[in-house]
Amino acid sequence: VHVVMQRHAFGFGTAVAADVLLGSSEDSEKYRQFILDNFNLVVLENDLKWPQWEQGRNRALRAIQWLRDHGINNIRGHNLVWPSWQYLPADVATLARKPDALRQRILDHIQDVVSANRGTLMDWDVLNEPYTNKDLQRILGDEEMVAWFNKAREFDPDVKLFVNDYSILSANGADLAHRNGYFDTIRFLLDRQAPLDGLGMQGHFSSATPPEVMLRIIDRFAQFNKQIEITEYDFNSKDEQLQAAFTRD
Repeated sequence: VHVVMQRHAFGFGTAVAADVLLGSSEDSEKYRQFILDNFNLVVLENDLKWPQWEQGRNRALRAIQWLRDHGINNIRGHNLVWPSWQYLPADVATLARKPDALRQRILDHIQDVVSANRGTLMDWDVLNEPYTNKDLQRILGDEEMVAWFNKAREFDPDVKLFVNDYSILSANGADLAHRNGYFDTIRFLLDRQAPLDGLGMQGHFSSATPPEVMLRIIDRFAQFNKQIEITEYDFNSKDEQLQAAFTRD
């Protein structure tokens, strides 16, 4: 009996830039083929973020359609709300003294982008980096984070909804304050029945966190009984052997 694996269950993903993916150059052709040869899970690097979405939604929609047409159906949506003025469209900051209008602007955006992509994404990072980005919460209150999850669920009942943050696993697990803050945010959301399905842990590494440290951290968050994903993995080092070994492990 000769068996050849056609696809595997492990989600091995990469960030993709829609403009390169959809381009007509020789580089774009190589880019498309490399993605198809090596990955079965994709996140659009910037194209679904709020400012980029409003500047050119068709680019994101075309890229998602291309991926699905070519057999990549595991696509992450990143992100709905990155709650710092610097990551929001310029007009949003002008509503800082108009909380009702600000609240509605955010909810309208969530409705817009989630409904436009309904049925095409596996995950949405509803809330991105809440530990260090709190401009919206300072005005609207932390309870408003729950409303963002509820609005996303309303317009796509099947997509998995995530919170996402960094400095959880990296740097030898040294950023305890950040990790505790993330833990408390997750507990806050769940205590208020936010429809939270998953926990994103960005994996920006410049050194190797020991496996036993990572397992201890992940085990702590596992008590929430939610899916855990490494959402933004990279290993910044000139030591390619270490990069390879750490990625393998």
